[in-house]
Amino acid sequence: MKGLVIASSLAILSSLTACSSSSGGGSPSGPADAAGTNDAEQDSSNPDDATSANDAQPDSGSVDSATTQDSGETADSAAPDGGGMDASCPASWWVAPVVNSVIEVPLDGGGVLLHAAGAGTQNYACTITDAGTIWSLTGPAATLSDCNGTLIGHHFASEAGANYPEWQTTDGTYVVGDKIGHFTPDGGAESVPWLLLQEVSTSGSGTLSQVAYVQRLFTDGGVAPGPGCDAGDTLQVPYGADYYFYGP
Repeated sequence: MKGLVIASSLAILSSLTACSSSSGGGSPSGPADAAGTNDAEQDSSNPDDATSANDAQPDSGSVDSATTQDSGETADSAAPDGGGMDASCPASWWVAPVVNSVIEVPLDGGGVLLHAAGAGTQNYACTITDAGTIWSLTGPAATLSDCNGTLIGHHFASEAGANYPEWQTTDGTYVVGDKIGHFTPDGGAESVPWLLLQEVSTSGSGTLSQVAYVQRLFTDGGVAPGPGCDAGDTLQVPYGADYYFYGP
């Protein structure tokens, strides 16, 4: 009987041990892993960590913003220095030259509004006259540049013909002039004469719309050959000149 009781007791103890293992002791690492995962997620969303990240972002943004603003301010302050002819050309560029009285601008003609360097050709066509064939002027074809060589306009014959030359700036404004005086300086026979022209019409809202007089000075070249040519032929003779535009 004692043997049966002992055997029965051992069986009960064995059964209790098995139940204990299956209910909790067999997976100690399971809850620990889950707790570790949750801890990691909480760390990534930790308010302290988020605050640190937010603090870092504004600092970085502030630096970038300040750099951009500083750069923008520098660009804005530099623009006027190189943004226009007035700022980039020396004062001497705007001084009216002393010339012969024949081509002086009248006292009420105003001051220099614009000075441009002209470069191109004086164009001619061979025409028949009672005295034979001669080269007749058909008009200039020239570019107008500022003191830095930057293109600011063109010079050509107006719709009224070679006797009424036109100057047009790149904004579309133009002035048409009529010659009222001419002068050939000493040693200047090989170049077209210096001229004084009076405005006959203007258009646009730019500087040339205010022009009352134009001077063509310091000419170089542009003179056609002497008499004798084949009727119908054309000729382009290179030349250069300075143009001064005056107005109130």
